Amino acid sequence: MKFTQALVKQITPGILAVCLASAAWGVTGDSGLPGEYLNYDVNARAAGMGGAMVGLADDVSAVVYNPAGLASQNPIQIGLQHVILFEQTAYDFLGFALPIESLGNFGLGLVYLSSGGFDIRDADYQTTSAFSNSMSQGAVYLSYARDILQGLSAGGSLKVCNENIFGHTGTGFGLDLGATYAPIPEFQAGLVLTNALAPSVLGDTYPAGVTAGLAGKLFNDALLMDVDLTKRFANQGLHWKFGLQVDVYNNMAFGRFGLDDQLSNSNAPRWSLGVGGKYMNITLDYAASIEALGLTHKLSAGYSFGGYEVHVSVSPKIFSPVGIKKTATFALAATSKYTIQSWELNVKDQNGDVIRVFSGEDNPPNQVVWNGKDDRGLPAPDGAFTAQLAITDVHGKVIKSNAETVRIQSAVPLGDEGSGLDLGQ
Repeated sequence: MKFTQALVKQITPGILAVCLASAAWGVTGDSGLPGEYLNYDVNARAAGMGGAMVGLADDVSAVVYNPAGLASQNPIQIGLQHVILFEQTAYDFLGFALPIESLGNFGLGLVYLSSGGFDIRDADYQTTSAFSNSMSQGAVYLSYARDILQGLSAGGSLKVCNENIFGHTGTGFGLDLGATYAPIPEFQAGLVLTNALAPSVLGDTYPAGVTAGLAGKLFNDALLMDVDLTKRFANQGLHWKFGLQVDVYNNMAFGRFGLDDQLSNSNAPRWSLGVGGKYMNITLDYAASIEALGLTHKLSAGYSFGGYEVHVSVSPKIFSPVGIKKTATFALAATSKYTIQSWELNVKDQNGDVIRVFSGEDNPPNQVVWNGKDDRGLPAPDGAFTAQLAITDVHGKVIKSNAETVRIQSAVPLGDEGSGLDLGQ
């Protein structure tokens, strides 16, 4: 009898920890359901957009949100998040995405929620070390996705779920299925069946659910939006999320806003704000949201390399059309899973307006030379400009490069004149 009472006293803090974790992340109608930790935001970008990612699914977090989204991703990616929720409770995510030309795209994800430092007492309320004073819930995602038809992709994530509640452990296996459809580059729909094969861990079966998402990519991807609607089969509630991302500065700085609500709940939706930065192949994202236990901060990082990459670099970084270095040479590199149909290099001014366009069919040339003039043949003023290369494959999919900065500085005479294929005359 004493053992049973002691066990109840041990399990109770674990249940409390799960509930507190749910509260800390602002979960409403689904709180307390088995496997709820798998519904938490796995990176700060998604968190800043209210967790609305099923329609968008355009980074390594797709292994969790919508595995089909991996099919449209080109570079190899690594994503990392570590969030302290409260006390000794932390939530971690590690993701990896790998495109392989002849096979499709593969993904790997690790989600881990851990709590520790509980005061474990026996039936006589005496501190005891007979059992572990910590708990953890985690899952490993093994994902695969590929293009099925033009604009249509499908994918799945096999999940290995494990829970350790004060030394009592259990493992279960599950499967998520997803699809994306982009009839035109500006819009994409997503559909995910969560726990199509439901994991059963420590006697609890994770509930299945379905989420439909619609994403918009507007104004040359300067504005991204996503609206998701979720139905969990374990309850009657409908759960909606809305996310918005604005390109603040030439694909290098972003602002985000999100809402997360339960349609059957009269409470106001949880809101979130976020910012992000991208330099070369490194991304850093931050999000803050108002939760039941106060303001929660999230920080995540990402790195991309290799794979199918579109890249632009410039030399010299500073030139003068009236000096010695009269031109800037853009070095272009582009690889794609599918045949490249066309390419376009846009040069933008400090206001984000396109002043010069270079374009062509098939693969881009190795170099493009800019003489500092706009499309009308007029000299551009002194200042900083950014160049970005975009390619379109035979399926209509657009892939964009980094944004490279070049400066016109007429007051200073500069080195030797650039060379290359001069398309700027």
